[in-house]
Amino acid sequence: MEVRHETIQMKGIRKGYRLVHLSDIHFSRLTTHEKNRECIREILRKCRPLWNTCAFCITGDLVSRKWNEATLEDAAELVKNLRKTAPVLFSFGNHEMDLPLALRRELVKALQSEGVTLLHNRSIRLGELTVTGLTLPKHVYRNANGGYSGLSTITQGMVESCLGACVARPGVLLAHSPLGFPSYAQWGADLVLSGHVHGGIVRIGEQGILSPERLFFPQYTKGLYTDAETGARMELSAGIGKLRIHNPAEIVCVDLIPEMR
Repeated sequence: MEVRHETIQMKGIRKGYRLVHLSDIHFSRLTTHEKNRECIREILRKCRPLWNTCAFCITGDLVSRKWNEATLEDAAELVKNLRKTAPVLFSFGNHEMDLPLALRRELVKALQSEGVTLLHNRSIRLGELTVTGLTLPKHVYRNANGGYSGLSTITQGMVESCLGACVARPGVLLAHSPLGFPSYAQWGADLVLSGHVHGGIVRIGEQGILSPERLFFPQYTKGLYTDAETGARMELSAGIGKLRIHNPAEIVCVDLIPEMR
């Protein structure tokens, strides 16, 4: 597991903010409890030197849709330990949204009992920043038959239907899927933290090969992107869990600094 560092200039802030971004951990009943605890220890070990963290931002798929009670315990154990250092902000991914409602409520209850802030289509203030969590509708990830053809495009209108108008900036948007980056930028996000694509699963050099939607050579896989029209940035994590080849698991440390004039 690696720690990638990104420094991003942002308009409208007068001091620095450190956000530690985790995505796609995928605690699951298909991985053993011991393996999950090993993952937790490694995450905590990698995060320990990241002093002065303002918040941990988890952009979905903390758990997989195939889970059990041990999975829930593992997720709670991770956030409990992260909370000892800084606030934990969490937004849903497609796997959380695929859970039956009763199980999703159980997950939310467990996380909130450990002090996690759930950003389910809502915003909070973090110093000078407005941090918003976007929950996308399920049909952007899978169609009605559970397949990947004919998926809905993430538009600015879809984002606004979930969040309303963007009224507070500078703003950080936690959005599980990176595919809507141009629409997130048009909505008004200054910085997007995203995941979902797992770095392209297999990487050859700087190129990711496959997306969860079974698309080859997806446009967004890992790293820092800039929207040409608005200047908004997107930091896309390759995530931590699931199968990966030539594609290390990663935590991303994002340092926001005032814009240099």
